[in-house]
Amino acid sequence: MFIRRYLLEKGEAYIHETWMAFARALKEAGIEWWGTYTSFRRYFYMLERLGLIWFVRSEPGLKPELQPRRYYAVVPEFADLIEAWVRPQVVLYPETVWGRKDYSKKVEEARKEGITIRELTLRERPELAALRARLRIY
Repeated sequence: MFIRRYLLEKGEAYIHETWMAFARALKEAGIEWWGTYTSFRRYFYMLERLGLIWFVRSEPGLKPELQPRRYYAVVPEFADLIEAWVRPQVVLYPETVWGRKDYSKKVEEARKEGITIRELTLRERPELAALRARLRIY
């Protein structure tokens, strides 16, 4: 949700800029650990795969040896699709909804039915199937 809010406020931003703003916000809230930059980048990857954000433009890094800055913005038609913003990993990979404890049971259940765990999950969680359809993820 921070990424969504930040991109909506700024219009567009690059990943490192957003991560630094996130770190500052957490520090101001008294939270000292906020995860790694790599895990934060992974959220951008998932949000882009879901179509919630899109690549807008790129500009050279501050130094020639640095990667170019890639700017992203919120896709307007999905800005209010809160369910996808809150749990992008589950929307992108529905089978992760089961968690470690139940995942193995669901894999076995799907195998017995001759379907994939993703097919089983989307059948048992129609709200996820509907959300993925709205995002055009098949």
